[in-house]
Amino acid sequence: MQQESTLDGGGAYASQPVAPVPDPAFDERPAADEHWGPFARRLQAARDPRALPALLEAHDTLRREPRFCCVGAVRAAIYEIATARENAASAPVADLVDRWWNSSEAWEEMVAVAARAGGQEETERPALLEKVRSARPTVITAAIEGLCGMSDAAEIEALREVVSRPDPMLHWAHQAAARRLAEIGTPDAEAALAQRFVDPDGLWREDPA
Repeated sequence: MQQESTLDGGGAYASQPVAPVPDPAFDERPAADEHWGPFARRLQAARDPRALPALLEAHDTLRREPRFCCVGAVRAAIYEIATARENAASAPVADLVDRWWNSSEAWEEMVAVAARAGGQEETERPALLEKVRSARPTVITAAIEGLCGMSDAAEIEALREVVSRPDPMLHWAHQAAARRLAEIGTPDAEAALAQRFVDPDGLWREDPA
């Protein structure tokens, strides 16, 4: 998906999300007596970011009026569309990120972080590093998995803090942080990896690939 370029505050060109061409198909909603689940699965199959406004509407509706048969389908559709790399530059994904970046709900914040990380852009490093220091394990993992390219001391320190914490709730975050440190491969990264917490029972440690 292409991006438009505009001048940022410093006079340099910055990429801006491009609004997709409207399509009436994405304005449809289930009838009053229909469930959101089949509707969400159809939108998920399309993988089109234009489906996100309807899915977010469904998500909000199901928070007010829970239909547990539909919640999983709606969340799966939101996650797959919002985190698809080809959708990272779209305006609907940018809107979702703005809306959920500091959400009080862990799942929403995790989706926003994963969506922002989906473009695999080094310019996102400062924002992602903030989330690496989150108290929420799923948010930490999503942020680490979005880090790419050249590293720096701040990133290595943030990753060291994750791998050295003896918290079983951080199992997947530990794995992601260890993989990233191994990928960086500098002496500082190797020293940070050497501080990795080792579960004495051997139940949740896995050496990085």
